[in-house]
Amino acid sequence: MYLIMMRGKIGGRSFLFLMMVLATTSILIIAEPVSADWTDWFSKITGRATTGTSTVSITIANSGPTIVNVSNIDAVTLTEGLGFNVSFNFTAGDIDGSADLDNATAFVWVNKTGEDSRGNNSHLGYVNSSCLPLAFVQGNNITYGCNFTFYYWDGNGDWTINVSIADQSGTVAQNVSTKVTVNLLTAMTMTPPTLNWSSVQLSDIDTGSSNDPITINNTGNDINLSIQVTAYSLQGETTTTESIEAENFTVENTADGCSGTALVNATITNITSAHLNNGNNTIQAGDVSSGQEEIYFCLKAINPGISSQAYSGAGAVANWTITATT
Repeated sequence: MYLIMMRGKIGGRSFLFLMMVLATTSILIIAEPVSADWTDWFSKITGRATTGTSTVSITIANSGPTIVNVSNIDAVTLTEGLGFNVSFNFTAGDIDGSADLDNATAFVWVNKTGEDSRGNNSHLGYVNSSCLPLAFVQGNNITYGCNFTFYYWDGNGDWTINVSIADQSGTVAQNVSTKVTVNLLTAMTMTPPTLNWSSVQLSDIDTGSSNDPITINNTGNDINLSIQVTAYSLQGETTTTESIEAENFTVENTADGCSGTALVNATITNITSAHLNNGNNTIQAGDVSSGQEEIYFCLKAINPGISSQAYSGAGAVANWTITATT
């Protein structure tokens, strides 16, 4: 006797057919609907697999932060001889969640061609952040309050605001679309405020001032300023009808000024050798970036016919003025 198993369909349904072939050639056929148990039993008999498994994995890449908004900054009018603090906000977001923003990397960097940059000088290493998160978080966004300092010598015109932040994976977002305008400021101070000759003989020539030089500081951001002097003849303090004429004096930016520009009574005179640029006045005088100029005055000679006495700009005669102008 032989046992034969076959699969087939009757009326659209699957059946297993078992056939026993007897030695007498009689055949018994049993039809049974297919079930999971029969299928498993069949696969074990035949060795044919009917199911399998697969390992599934998905890696979601880091999305990186974005700069959502940078607040506008009003035009800046610098303060003479001082720094000027600028404050503003920017908002950053990260769809991986606000906690993915690395607050320590928030910084502001402000630059203009030809000028020293302002902001966080250690921004490349994300040290000493210039921007700090404010108290509120809105969904995936954090708003940061930032500040930086302009100085009185920083050039006028548009400066680019560069804000940046990284996420916990080190992906950086940057925005350079905002600008701030620095207004032009023309200002100066000078020291000492007095000019004198301690002792001069009537016959002396080419005598420099006792308290030269007069140092002129550019306390604004205007550049290439001309230095002008308005001089007046010095009146005798005892005999007021006598005077030392203004034309007897010269001025320049080299000690002792005796080869410089001659002054003219009650007239604005441009000192051709002297110019004043913007810069940091704490740098030693003579440095081109110091924002300083030094001028020296010289009494070339005393006009004849006057007596020995004190002469000054006191009384009806006006004081001398020094002006820095464009």
